[in-house]
Amino acid sequence: MKKIVMVFVIIVWGIWMGILVHGAQATEKMADSYDVNGYSIAYYENNKIVFLNYGNGINEKSVFELASNGKVISAYIALKLVDEGKINLEDKIASFLDTDLLTDDERIYDITLKQLLCHTAGFSPSFELGVDKKIYSDPGEKFCYSGVGYIYLQNVIENVSGMTIEQAAQYYVFEPLGMHNSTFEHMKTVTPYMKLSSVVIYIFTAFIIVLIVLLLLSFIIGKITKFRFFTYRSSLPVCFVIAGIVNTLFLLFVFVSKVVVIFLVCFAFMGVFLLLTRKNTRLFYAGIPTVIIFIMILGFTIPVSIPVTNDIVAKEPNCAYTLKSTSEDMAAFCQQLMKQYYSGDGTVKDMFSAAVNIDTINSWGLGIAIEYESKGETYWHSGINPGFQSLFVLYPLQDKYVLVLTNSDNGLSFAKETAKDFLEIDGYWDIKR
Repeated sequence: MKKIVMVFVIIVWGIWMGILVHGAQATEKMADSYDVNGYSIAYYENNKIVFLNYGNGINEKSVFELASNGKVISAYIALKLVDEGKINLEDKIASFLDTDLLTDDERIYDITLKQLLCHTAGFSPSFELGVDKKIYSDPGEKFCYSGVGYIYLQNVIENVSGMTIEQAAQYYVFEPLGMHNSTFEHMKTVTPYMKLSSVVIYIFTAFIIVLIVLLLLSFIIGKITKFRFFTYRSSLPVCFVIAGIVNTLFLLFVFVSKVVVIFLVCFAFMGVFLLLTRKNTRLFYAGIPTVIIFIMILGFTIPVSIPVTNDIVAKEPNCAYTLKSTSEDMAAFCQQLMKQYYSGDGTVKDMFSAAVNIDTINSWGLGIAIEYESKGETYWHSGINPGFQSLFVLYPLQDKYVLVLTNSDNGLSFAKETAKDFLEIDGYWDIKR
């Protein structure tokens, strides 16, 4: 009898391993079709978590940028503060804000914590070039996915808890759930890969604008003063150097420091070209525009992804986009969300109730998106940073979830297809932003 049982167990184990191997191979093939350079995936069903990893040195402990998925963690923290009685969902946030986030718009005093959580506060969608404190619609009037709103949420969390967002995350989420490789602070991640077209846009946009403005100023000053220094030939090298410095600072401290090394290589190449052609008037005049146009054409005609660096300059901890984590850690967080869905008795469970309807199939709860499928609701959030895209989808009705972390600009499309295959539903997991 024991031998029969052992044979049965071995057969079942073999079938299960065969399914996993086949699934892993199919997922790798799909990743290649989407030009995804690496991923770490966590599947959960039948009380088991299975990890699939692909890419150079990538495993479930590899750290990725998760971008906007940090908003879910910050929402979870805010709801924990509600459970502790430190703030209420309907409390107006103005009394909890730093004074520099207050504006002359009286509507700032009408915004509630609940409206921040479900993106109905009226703030702008993004904040890459600074916090836009303008209120674009009356609080509570309509849904507008807002990174700025979560900057305000972070400020509320920090002032209510007396902790920084990193300290609050460690206290309420990372330490209790054993997420020891997660942080909102600067941390080395796996190598990000960006589309070549995105790279050339990032590295040249500010440079071209600054160079053109400086050359126009030189031309105008030259016409007015008749000073020979302000000819195109004389001013081009000076304007070129100044534009390069400005663009480097812009990439380092304002935008995407991941591509600054690539810009410096291109900048050095153009500088050498200027130096070599200084005695040939036609080549000297046409050199910089020609090189830029050539690189831009290459960027938009060759559909490849290239490796870039981690952020060279550390960004301030920011719940809207600086989260770094692993598939192992985020699986623990997804487990906690599933637990709260099934048996939670605090405010966190309200995360899964629609607070605002977006359209016929989408709503937003207190920090998480809700999509209505023919086979039941799914709860999801995605994250997009340069070189990183990710998605998690919870499917409580079937006791399943899937989490996909990628180091690729093409990762979100791949993640959606992966989620469809595993959950066996035809979801969209996308909303207008």
